Amino acid sequence: MIPHFSSEMAVKQKVIECVGQAQEARLQIILRALEGISAQDGLQDKICVQIVKSLGSVPIPSNAVSYMKFIEDITKVRDILAKEFCNKKHTFIALKALYDEISNPDPERQPSPAMSIVLQLIDQRSIPHAVKYILGAGYPEQNLERAIHTLCNWLKKCAWAENLGPLVLAFMEGLEAEQHYEILIDVALAEIEPLFKLLMFHKIRKAVGPIVLYMLSRNQNNPQVFHKIIPLASTVFQALEKEGSESSMNCLYEMGNLLMALMNHFPDYPELYQPLTDVLLPRFADSDCKQVLRCKSWEDASGSYVQNKYFVEKVGLTNLGNTCYMNSVLQALFMTKTFRNEVLLCNNDISQLFIKLQELFALLQFSNRAALSPNDILDLARPPGFIAGQQHDSSEFLGFLLDTLHEQENNFIKMTSASEDEGAAAVTPTVVQQSFGGKTLTVSRCGECGTQSERIDNFRDLQLSFPNRDENQTVQTLLEYYLQPEKLTDDNKYHCEQCSRLTDSERITRIMEPPTRLTLTLKHFHYDPASHQRTKLLQTVALDEHLTLDNCRYELYAVVVHCGSSLDSGHYYTLAKDKSNWFKFNDYSVTKAAPECLSRLKPPETPYILFYSREDVSDMEDLPAAVLPPRLQLVLGKDNAEFKRDRERRSVKLYSINQDKNDEPPPPGCGGGGFSASSGNMFVC
Repeated sequence: MIPHFSSEMAVKQKVIECVGQAQEARLQIILRALEGISAQDGLQDKICVQIVKSLGSVPIPSNAVSYMKFIEDITKVRDILAKEFCNKKHTFIALKALYDEISNPDPERQPSPAMSIVLQLIDQRSIPHAVKYILGAGYPEQNLERAIHTLCNWLKKCAWAENLGPLVLAFMEGLEAEQHYEILIDVALAEIEPLFKLLMFHKIRKAVGPIVLYMLSRNQNNPQVFHKIIPLASTVFQALEKEGSESSMNCLYEMGNLLMALMNHFPDYPELYQPLTDVLLPRFADSDCKQVLRCKSWEDASGSYVQNKYFVEKVGLTNLGNTCYMNSVLQALFMTKTFRNEVLLCNNDISQLFIKLQELFALLQFSNRAALSPNDILDLARPPGFIAGQQHDSSEFLGFLLDTLHEQENNFIKMTSASEDEGAAAVTPTVVQQSFGGKTLTVSRCGECGTQSERIDNFRDLQLSFPNRDENQTVQTLLEYYLQPEKLTDDNKYHCEQCSRLTDSERITRIMEPPTRLTLTLKHFHYDPASHQRTKLLQTVALDEHLTLDNCRYELYAVVVHCGSSLDSGHYYTLAKDKSNWFKFNDYSVTKAAPECLSRLKPPETPYILFYSREDVSDMEDLPAAVLPPRLQLVLGKDNAEFKRDRERRSVKLYSINQDKNDEPPPPGCGGGGFSASSGNMFVC
């Protein structure tokens, strides 16, 4: 029996009540409310908005039986809404309500894909007009970015929404027309991998295929988006070939041609491309990929945008199998110019590790390659207990690396000074000490007799803990918390020599000698005795660009960031500043970053290791290659010669397959009538 409602207010109340009901009942409540509305006076504007918002709270069932019931009910909702939306006014009211929900930047609000059923009320021919209406409403950029991320996320979950794929593509094209290139690039970097995987599934391929092609083909000035899908290509292509349908073969042809074109376009990564080459060359030796990239690039559309934003002269580091913990630290050390220059200028053969670090720094500064492989550093500086192929803690690696370099140089100084002035050798600072070395004074005071003891310690980093309270912190407050007096009681009592027993006491740590470069580790990880694992504290920390320590003012220049909820998983990358420009070092990919990227870090993406430079110590300039030791100049000359030969061989190999081809379109049946990134056409199913 269809319920009847006596007033608009009663209908509105019924719709609102569904949000508080059990999740599995929400859709049925919305459906009954809609049936009641349909039986009476029709859909009013306010109720239309409430219906859309309520759909955003409906979960997608994971149980197969419940999912089939969900599809049945959501289809009924669509049919009723289609009947009631008899004019464009209602359609745009619903669309605006949907957009307001999906664009809300509050991370706690995650609207359900069930809301996408509203998109089925829009005729596909009207989608560009709907997008123009949204983009013309004056929403801020963070709302636009949140909206497109939400829509892409829905694509992974709701194959029933036929208009969703065309809307996402039209939305991106609209953002391109408005020159929101930063949003588009950020979205492509975040979404390309899961969307590329969806090409394996027939039902969703028609919607996802044009978007994947669009993202890949528009990123012609930076290979990062393309490189993200390389590890997935073999699996996806095998699945498409195994399916053998017209849709899958069209997709295989279009995607294969595009990837071949992108390898030609970015020829400087031969090692990275080898698995992709093995997959593509047997299939596309006779294909023509010359025309594939004849579309504008997002970066090309804005005159100086390429030069100012995404063209960088920084070298990346190849991930050798979960070695981002090492790569992120090495790039942060390289961006510490005092340390880098002292390492490069050293003429002594201190140790094999020191020599290999010299060579790596020289190549990072002067190599023509896009990325280098730090195999030697991994072999020589892997800490005990670090297992090859597994993720490890970047802070532990940094500590081990600096300790090892310091000890090796100390031993070298002692050996070379044994027959000379041993006193002078004892006070000669190592390269590590010069950049990162500082001293603390720890004063312990007995609470009973007042006796004080003092201890001076060297340090190369400070480990900052979080107070036992929930409010968000700044780096300065964490540093002040570290330097607060500490009460030593209970199991942590102080042994007073004057009293000859354990007593309650107070301990204070002061900075005696502030370092030239201050390294801070934020202790986001703590030991959980229940699980016997180190878990992550998901607290937000505001990164102070400037902070004060012992009357010295410091400026932030590098941050190692951890992404993930566990110490033994996730990913590390580094943000570092060179003069006024910030860069993101993400393994082999290096891109320019906006200064506000630091303020955008939110859990589970958290700052982990921070590097600050003392403002009263002037920063060094980059060294010219001519002042490097002759041994390093030979290394650079050899590397550049090898790079030139590799590039020539690579270009010949990739381009030779098309030397005899003309520019005619492929014959019928080869996929030429499939989707196109520039036109937005769909796969042929």
